[in-house]
This record gives sequence, C-alpha cells and structure tokens, in this order.
Amino acid sequence: MEKKLISAEISGGGFVALCSIFMRRLYTLNGGELIGILFGAVNNSPWETAKTLLLPYLVWALLELMAVKPRVCRFTAAKTAGLYLLGAVYLSLSLLLPEPLAAAVGVCAAFMLPLWLYRTALPLQRLFALSVCLLFLFVALYFSLTPFAPHLALFRDAETGMYGIPTV
Repeated sequence: MEKKLISAEISGGGFVALCSIFMRRLYTLNGGELIGILFGAVNNSPWETAKTLLLPYLVWALLELMAVKPRVCRFTAAKTAGLYLLGAVYLSLSLLLPEPLAAAVGVCAAFMLPLWLYRTALPLQRLFALSVCLLFLFVALYFSLTPFAPHLALFRDAETGMYGIPTV
C-alpha cells in the first residue's frame, strides 16, 4: 500500500495543478455565475488563487481515500495537516514570490507532509475528531471569504484594488 500511496501523492500534484489552471478561469468562462464564484477565482488576490489550490487538494484527498484505502483516521489527520500547510505556505509565499513558484512550493509541501506523517509512528488517530472539525472550518471559510472578503492584503486584487466579488 505504501507504493500506491506514494504514486497517488505524486499524481495528486498534477491533479491539483491542472484543476487550479481550470478553476482560475472558471469565473470568466461562465460569465460570473454562482458556480464560478464558489469554485473559481473571482479576482487575482492571493486568497482567490489559494482557493484554486485548496479545493482540488481536498477533492484529491477524497479520491485517494477511496482508491488507496488507507487507515481513515490516520489519513484524515495527515491530509488535514497538509491542507492547512498548503494554505499557510502558499498565502505567505505569495506575498514574497511569484505566484507559480509559491504554488509549486505549497503543493509540494502539502503532499510531502501527509506522506511523512502517515508513515510515522505518531498517534495521528487521536487527532481524527480535531481534523474533522478543522475540515468543517475550512469549508465554512472557503465558502464565506469570497462574498465577505475582509479588507486585508490577502484578499485584495493588486490589479483592481478590489476585495471579493467584482461589482459592475
């Protein structure tokens, strides 16, 4: 199973990259409809770009869970740590580095950490309940920070100076 997990993690990097490219254009492709607001990037702020990395990462984790069938409690805790690491690394590096480099570093870190955590002897199963709560928090933040974007640098589009959904 370890070889399956390693190959799934490597494949996940490609999946996240391809989905991110599509999701970056989803808002304009569907003319600003609700599906584009929820699942695409409505502007070029670091948060909106991070959304296009975080959701595919979470979807890949679910696909990986169904295909590889690792121990659920350990896997959930490890992948939740990876999800939050991806967000933290990408959002912090996006303020310092070019966006593609920040995304590449974040995605690599997000796939390496869970693989390492899953293979260690740490009692990750004890963190299952906390991980589930953190996943619910992530979903709440994901769907609320675009329409109600705080006026912080992470949510500001550098080109337009706007926050959140563009208004006409």
